[in-house]
Amino acid sequence: MKVFISRQIPNLGLKLLENAGIEYDLYPSDYAIPRTDFIASLKSNNYHAIISTLSDKIDAELLDIAGKQVKIVANFAVGYANIDIDECSKRGIAVSNTPDVLSAATADMAFTLLLATARRLIEGHELIQNDAWQGWTPTQLLGQDLKQKTLGIIGMGRIGEEMAKRALGFNMKVVYHNRKPKPQTEAELKVKYLNLNELLSESDFVSLHCPLSPATKHLIGKKEFELMKNTAIIINTARGAVINEQELVAALKQGQIWAAGLDVFEFEPKITEELKHIPNVVLAPHLGSATQGTRDAMIELAVESIIAVLSNKTTANILNKEVF
Repeated sequence: MKVFISRQIPNLGLKLLENAGIEYDLYPSDYAIPRTDFIASLKSNNYHAIISTLSDKIDAELLDIAGKQVKIVANFAVGYANIDIDECSKRGIAVSNTPDVLSAATADMAFTLLLATARRLIEGHELIQNDAWQGWTPTQLLGQDLKQKTLGIIGMGRIGEEMAKRALGFNMKVVYHNRKPKPQTEAELKVKYLNLNELLSESDFVSLHCPLSPATKHLIGKKEFELMKNTAIIINTARGAVINEQELVAALKQGQIWAAGLDVFEFEPKITEELKHIPNVVLAPHLGSATQGTRDAMIELAVESIIAVLSNKTTANILNKEVF
């Protein structure tokens, strides 16, 4: 059995494959494999499994080239918008992702961005770094309080729930919007369901935790920014295209919202240039799950699903169990 890995992964994953007696070819880069190189690699070898990342489009063309011996595509991510699951299912190819294990780390990152924007941390850092700080003043870089303020969470999945727990620890009020209300979560966390327009109008902070789909692409745009408070802060650790970035720039410049903290971007890795030059925008290079422990846990899940499928078994993180 042989696996193709589309970019560098934690060494733990390679050791797990070796221990299972599974060969692998690894594209030797931390960055996304070019489509032409991906196709060339699949043409020249007969792989039984593929470890992909969000930047790898797994579609009919790629699967045709990969061949009928492929049994599983293991996505090294919780999201899977890059994979044509219906096409995989038609061919009897299992698709897996890495849920649960990155929820806490991603929520930590979202709350880090919330704090950094609310307290204007990056502006303060740059003031000192540029030797422009002349000492404490009563009105310097005044930020936003968190206590008793309302956090609106869009997408109350595992990461959204973790974000709610952190906000409650800061004595914030939490409201949420989801495809469906979650009564059990409401009872456990004392959070309140609102429709999207109500949430945007009432929230002091808005944090995005929904998957990217046709329904959520540009979920937040001109109309939505107009509903938000002019003191509101928006945080995105979900997927970049959930926000229309040009409309975000306009909302920030026109003072429709107060600040933004972004870990993901609509045209990633390209970033809308104007976002780099708006003072109270905090930008991070997609670090949501970037802890050693989380990335090890993610690759462990991916490899476990490969080992299972190649042994004609399934695992809980297989997304299309109908192939078995």
